[in-house]
Amino acid sequence: MTIAVGSTSNVNAIKGTEFEGMSIQMMAAMVMLEVGATKKKEAENKIAEMKGQNDRAKALNNLLDRMNGELGGITKDEDSDKASRAVILTKYMNEAKGLGIDVSGWNSPKSAEQIRAISSTIQHMAENCNSDNQTQMVKLQDFMGQYNSFVSGASDQIKNANQILQGLAKN
Repeated sequence: MTIAVGSTSNVNAIKGTEFEGMSIQMMAAMVMLEVGATKKKEAENKIAEMKGQNDRAKALNNLLDRMNGELGGITKDEDSDKASRAVILTKYMNEAKGLGIDVSGWNSPKSAEQIRAISSTIQHMAENCNSDNQTQMVKLQDFMGQYNSFVSGASDQIKNANQILQGLAKN
């Protein structure tokens, strides 16, 4: 690659590249726009990740609500009540497993205390999804800020290049 400098603000040629014949300002603007596009893509990926976490939290809460709706009517800890709880848990086992919940032992009789522990675990998992989304939101704001900075910088470089061209045209 050869570079021939004609003045402090203009590169006459960068042979063999897409920048051939461009001013330094236009090259800088193109690079800034490319970096800005990368930051925008990172932000879009972060949004998709957050949506997935939000959907998982909703599914966990929905599962918990339905399970608690059925389990709430069983208030005693007699053997028949424990067996009834196991039947209800078994009904939701595949869905829970699909959401990443450890379901080992769900098909055996459960006391009311064991059911509260299972419910607490599911609730905690949903809260973790929401907490993670708050952290991801900060990262998203950073990516968007970087995107805005690069696009603004590119705009400034294009404006500078136009001012130089206008100055040259007047001479």
